[in-house]
Amino acid sequence: MAKNTRSRKWQITINNPIEKDFTHEKIREKIEDFKSRIYACWCDETGEQGTYHTHIYLVCNSAVYFDTVKKRFEGAHIEMARGTSQENRDYCLKEGKYQDSEKKSTNHPETFEEIGEMPVERPGARNDLADLYAMIKDGMTDADIIDDDPRYILYMDKIERVRQSLLNQQYADKWRDLHVTYIYGQAGSGKSRYVTDLYGYTSVYRVTDYDHPFDGYKGEAVIVFEEYRGQLKISDLLNYLDGYPLTLPCRYQNKQACYTEVYIISNVALEDQYKQIQADQPETWAALLRRIHNVKLFLSFGECDYTMEQYKDMVMTPRSLKESIDDAQRELADRMTAHFGRNKFRN
Repeated sequence: MAKNTRSRKWQITINNPIEKDFTHEKIREKIEDFKSRIYACWCDETGEQGTYHTHIYLVCNSAVYFDTVKKRFEGAHIEMARGTSQENRDYCLKEGKYQDSEKKSTNHPETFEEIGEMPVERPGARNDLADLYAMIKDGMTDADIIDDDPRYILYMDKIERVRQSLLNQQYADKWRDLHVTYIYGQAGSGKSRYVTDLYGYTSVYRVTDYDHPFDGYKGEAVIVFEEYRGQLKISDLLNYLDGYPLTLPCRYQNKQACYTEVYIISNVALEDQYKQIQADQPETWAALLRRIHNVKLFLSFGECDYTMEQYKDMVMTPRSLKESIDDAQRELADRMTAHFGRNKFRN
């Protein structure tokens, strides 16, 4: 199995188990390591070529990574199990529809063991939908789900509705502790790259279309407002930067806000945003500043970090942006001088 897929049900085959130190006692130990395990069974048999092997069926209440199973059963053949738990148990024991098969005679029923309570699933019932629901609850992406079973392509629209329903249930009455950072500085200084390097691309939702900013949001934990120059009404921005339960407006289906990290990225300084609001509604401007925890300044030669209070004390006074950058440059030079022990970096 090339990709690290996830599934609730796994079928494991170990050839020559004793040579690999997989006694039944060892198998039981490995099975008990799965904290989400509901049920497991295993039985020995002899293959057509005389190879002694053990079949194991494992089912958990949440999806388990392939690599996690592989780590516990090194050298085994591992694949996602299909069918009901009863059908998989019958396969291990060669009962049910396998009762009259040739393999029945080479099965060793006296070696059969099981642990836990086998889930009762109706044959022919929509167990595939139960599995799909479990995958969505476990946080699997659309790509992960389709990789698990391509037939789920038929349910893509329903998957998103179910996912949003679960997120609504989780966050509808939950306070989110938000951390908001304002990043500004020269073009090409690595502002956006800083965030994606920190969290990875899949965890970050980038707002670049301010007409429909949240249409593509899928519950990401980090949200970035790119190239920000006051495109949103300040009343809306204040809501987006607050930790209260929030439904994000979208064209087709509103989304539940799940993010806890917010980055506002711009080429202009914070004090250059919402100039008219600063003049006419100072209390509204103050509310925005209260929601921002840190300011990060990017320059071609380095970067500087400030708490909001430090930034207000040092920068948000009647002075020019050039003076602020000069101060930041001197601060960075001081740091580098202290680190290298020489004045090479002084202007």
